Amino acid sequence: MMSAGTLDLNVRPRYEQLKQHGKQQANAQTIRTLLGYQTGAFHHWYANLQFIDVSSLDTQYNSVLNKNAAYSVIPDPQATAINQAFVGYQGLDHTSVKIGRQIIILGDARFVGNVGFRQNMQTYDAATIENTAIPGLDLFAGYSWRIKNIFNQLVPMKTTLADLSYEVLPGNRMGIYGYWYANTSPHPVTGQAGCYLPGGPDACNSGIVGASWHGEATLAPDTHLLYTAAYAKQLPYHGGPAAINAEYTHLAAGLNWQALTGRFSYMLMSSNSNGTYGFQTPLATKHAYNGWAEIFLTTPITGLKSYEYTLAAKIGKANLMADYYRFSAARGSLHYGDEVDLSLTGKLLKNVSGGIQYADYRADKFAVNTQAAWAYLDYNFRT
Repeated sequence: MMSAGTLDLNVRPRYEQLKQHGKQQANAQTIRTLLGYQTGAFHHWYANLQFIDVSSLDTQYNSVLNKNAAYSVIPDPQATAINQAFVGYQGLDHTSVKIGRQIIILGDARFVGNVGFRQNMQTYDAATIENTAIPGLDLFAGYSWRIKNIFNQLVPMKTTLADLSYEVLPGNRMGIYGYWYANTSPHPVTGQAGCYLPGGPDACNSGIVGASWHGEATLAPDTHLLYTAAYAKQLPYHGGPAAINAEYTHLAAGLNWQALTGRFSYMLMSSNSNGTYGFQTPLATKHAYNGWAEIFLTTPITGLKSYEYTLAAKIGKANLMADYYRFSAARGSLHYGDEVDLSLTGKLLKNVSGGIQYADYRADKFAVNTQAAWAYLDYNFRT
């Protein structure tokens, strides 16, 4: 007997403005629509199909595909595609199996995510299995043979994902992971994950193995200490050159008191011993890290060291946040620049949220001055 299915609709209109030295100001007015349906279960099997459409109300920006090179790049091209299309099996206790195109977000999306900030998100043609049979333990394994990138291009790859997450103490979760990425496209692909190394499409193929700890401790009924520690090593994989040899370190500490949070974060993406390769994150949701101006989507060859200071507050249904970054090279003493990010988001109606955000990167020895601003609404409906 088949149970009832569910229909999902998400509509996200957004205005984005981008100013960069040497380019015309870009203005993108886009609307993203996600429409999906998941069937009920039949003998523990079900199917999910989701379409994505991104429409633009103007052409005053460089989407990369529209070749408006005079404008700054806002990589949200117009497109219509299948965002998800998979079958799932739920006949095993505490186990979920999916085969087909699907969203994959592991941990905090630092290394594997769906790039949900962009209007065309990233999804994976993959086979995955997740098990939560042991209380507090989440096991994930997957293999992806192709990715639908943010340009809605289908890029072949051979990528293996393994992730273990365990709640060691209440509010404290340890993670151990291994992600092995191999682009297997025979030709260069627009927007393909880069690493500044010469060679063919396999020049950036790499594996990441690491561990993390995210936690909090209660100091008083309304006061909590927040802390994060993570380390990862990146080495060549599937034909990647020996120059791929770098490390990742993330240390953070903060204090939450009632509706206020302050946090300090140190992040190091090192360079190899020759200063020719910086630690890369080809499958990550990169917008969430190292500044919303997106200057460091590809890590410079001399690596990246960042100091981040965050203040956040919740006032009613509104969330306010201010971030300050100081960026420099991991190898050598070069100061790259500084950035300030500001955000006001919140729920407006039952099914509608929205926000305004701003990023200001002031260049010193890397890239150019960049200011970006966003205003958006997000409507969700499910039946």
